[in-house]
Formats: sequence, structure tokens, C-alpha cells
Amino acid sequence: MHSSLFTSVLLAASAQAAHVHLRDIKAAQVDVWNQCGGKEYRGDTACTSGNYCKVINEWYSQCQPGGQSEVGLWGQCGGKNYNGATKCSGGNTCKVWNEWNSQCVPSNDQPATAPLNWAQVDGVCYNKVEGDKDTTTSGISSYEACINEADKRGKLYANWKDNQCTVLSTVYSYTQDKGCKGAAKYNLDKYTCAGNTDFYGSDIGQAQTRFDRCLDECDYYESGGHKCNAFMWVRNPGSEFGVCYFKSFDDFNRKPSTSWLGGISCKRNPKYMQH
Repeated sequence: MHSSLFTSVLLAASAQAAHVHLRDIKAAQVDVWNQCGGKEYRGDTACTSGNYCKVINEWYSQCQPGGQSEVGLWGQCGGKNYNGATKCSGGNTCKVWNEWNSQCVPSNDQPATAPLNWAQVDGVCYNKVEGDKDTTTSGISSYEACINEADKRGKLYANWKDNQCTVLSTVYSYTQDKGCKGAAKYNLDKYTCAGNTDFYGSDIGQAQTRFDRCLDECDYYESGGHKCNAFMWVRNPGSEFGVCYFKSFDDFNRKPSTSWLGGISCKRNPKYMQH
């Protein structure tokens, strides 16, 4: 065989093998609602991400949303002779259609707006620390619902990215990402806070700490005869952790300026203002 012809045949065979290999990998997982098991079943048994293989009877198993302990969106959660999980994943509720079938559907009571005591920050995702537990969610359909989920769980931070909600208790740093939107909880009675802002200047000190600690420390921080009545928490470019810049000024009506660093600025409310 001519060498160039042999090379062409070899390349074609390699391309075909690669195509078959990719097709086999794709076929190795079963899409939701398709069969994944049962007596004399010879097909694939692994379900795609977010689904699990539910045994319906000895002859048939089906990929359904959720996991073994809870049912995902649109999965069955009840009905006559139903023996599976009845708890729906977060943000969903078990709706009775008839005596034979109940289904997990989106909750109608998910708040459309976020709580006022959360600073919303565009372009920021807070970094999870090792040991932080109960951080993942399911069935959350919006950024506002994500904040409400964090608030319900007693968390202090929330991330919303690619329609996925993460809730966190402890945060020392964050990543700037245009696809992210973060939120941090604060005391609305004592402070007014806003994301992506800063009170430029007026610094009386600083400390490397968490945002929630920054809120607490400003209550007691004093330097040069000036008491903290505002601050900005930010992760500066090149720094590993966030820093709290304590500030003091006399203008109770002063408004913050826009900042592109992804930080949060807070000012004491008038009844707590000190200088």
C-alpha cells in the first residue's frame, strides 16, 4: 500500500475510534426519566448528574431527580403504594395530584425579594473555608431565593453562580468573577451597608479579618480620639484575605462611592453614630 494512502486510512480509523470512544462515554450515563435497571436489562445503569436510579419494580428502574434520601424537582414523592422518599429537595414542595401520584414541584412561597439586611455584591463569589458544612443547596431558582435560603439556615454569606446557590458561615476572602453574585448579612438596625462601594479616605485603622468581625470590631474601635462609625471590607488585588478599613467622619448623610474591588462599605445609622 502506498505510504500516503496507508497514512490516510490510519488517520480515518483513528478518528472513527475516537468518535466511537466519545459516543460510548456519553452513552455510559442515562438521562433523567430513562431506564437504568431491572431484570434482564442490559443497558447503562449510571444516571446523569443530579439524578439517581430509582427501583420501580423488579423489571424496571428509572433515573429520577434527587437522591436516595430526598426527591428532586419533578420527581415522585408520594401516592398509593409508593414506598420511596417523600421529602423534596430545597425550594420544592410535594404536591398531591391524585391518590396515586404526588410530585415535587417548585414552592410557591419562595420570596421574590431578598431580606434587607443582606449586602448584595455583583461580580463576587465568597470562598468556602475548610470545615464549613451544609453549604450546598438544590431547587433554588433565583439569587433572591438563594439569600433567603442562607438566612433560613443561619448562614452569613451566599453565592449565586450558574443558577447554583452556595451558602456559607465563615468567609475570609472572595474571588472576583463577572458570573458570580454574592451577599453578606449585617445588622440592619445598626448599619447601612452596600456592595461594590467604599467611603474613600477617612481611615483611622485597619485589620485583616472577616466581614462579620468587621461589623463587631467597629463597635469598639477607636484611634487618635476618633471612634469608628463606618468601614469598608475588601480583598485588595494580590492579597489573600479581606481587610477591614475602619473610618470616622462627621457627615451623617455621606453616601459611599462606587468601587470596582468587590468590597462592602457600611455606615452606622444615626442613632448609633459616633465620632
